[in-house]
Amino acid sequence: MIAIKYINKVIASQRGTAILIVMALIAMLTSVAIMSVNRSTTDIDLSFNSLNEDKAFYVAEAGAQRALAEMNNDNAWRTGFYKQILDGGYYNISLVDSLTDSTLADSIILSAKGYFDQSISNLEVWITPVYYYPYRYGMFAGQNLNIARNACVDAYNSDSGDYATTQIPDDGDIGANGNINIGKFVTIGGDANTALGGSLFVDVGSTILGDTSTTKDSVSLDMIPQSEYDWAKTVSNAPAGLSGTDYTYDATTQTLTTGQSGNVVLQSGVYYFSSISLGKLSTLTLAPGAKVTIYVDSNITFGQGTTVNDGGSPRALEIFSQYGSLQFDQDNTFYGTFYGPNADIFYDQTTQVYGSLIGNSLTLDRNACFHYDQSLYEIKGRSTGEMEAVAWRQQ
Repeated sequence: MIAIKYINKVIASQRGTAILIVMALIAMLTSVAIMSVNRSTTDIDLSFNSLNEDKAFYVAEAGAQRALAEMNNDNAWRTGFYKQILDGGYYNISLVDSLTDSTLADSIILSAKGYFDQSISNLEVWITPVYYYPYRYGMFAGQNLNIARNACVDAYNSDSGDYATTQIPDDGDIGANGNINIGKFVTIGGDANTALGGSLFVDVGSTILGDTSTTKDSVSLDMIPQSEYDWAKTVSNAPAGLSGTDYTYDATTQTLTTGQSGNVVLQSGVYYFSSISLGKLSTLTLAPGAKVTIYVDSNITFGQGTTVNDGGSPRALEIFSQYGSLQFDQDNTFYGTFYGPNADIFYDQTTQVYGSLIGNSLTLDRNACFHYDQSLYEIKGRSTGEMEAVAWRQQ
């Protein structure tokens, strides 16, 4: 009887322990469930916040794109935007340029803030003008480029030395929107490319060391606006910047001419001439350290044996032509650049040109050579009137 009572007591005790274990398990499971619910809630909150942050970023980006479009429509636009509503959010745009910060030069810093619900996104975008680079080709013709027998094209770099010490036989690109015709025994050091629709003819014995193509995009030769020529007339350094012997400058017609063996020296500055005609064996030189820019309305003729900026840096002499032609007679030497989208360039035999030539058409006679100056590659021309974003960061 005593044993039975003991057994019942043990059973009752075990039942109590089981209840405690079950209650403990229930409490633990409840805690796990609560933690899971809390974690799920946190994940939902984080996902929601991340979504809002993304939306705020895209709102800010849309505002920056709109501001860039406004600047391309009007380069002087600096108004910015305030609380522009977009898809449930809004953006603010502000701009800083050189009028506020002189170190910016031609750059603009655009700040875009996007707001969505409680999220904010800050973008900083750097914007600069788009420029033409007129001398990316050694020679380029808006129409046709013709090279006669025994001519040659190569390159050098005047920043590193003279032609003899820096010659690059396998460079010196040529191109045309129309046709390129290459005669016998010609060596082209670089590429020879035409736009789609143009043709490339290479006669026997000739070599092109670079690539060739007849399917390139057409190159737009930016016309120098009349306003720039009008400006050149008002600031022209002629006749004050001219000196030499046996030359004539006509202030009424603004023409520059020399007799045979004449000599003209140009000081630094901008010059406007309606036309230029240098007689046989004449010289046109730049004063030591001078940088000269010439604007010409009509024809330029360099007589037989004429030298222009002989041995100087092509960067130091830039010639811009509105109409007419550029005529190199036999045995000329020319160091400089010529940019004339409407001008026809004629290049007589044995002439040597160092620099870059851009014209409506180019014709090189036999035994003439052209030497592209690689230092011209990064020279910027006029702005295209377009603006572009070159860098951005999220703050």
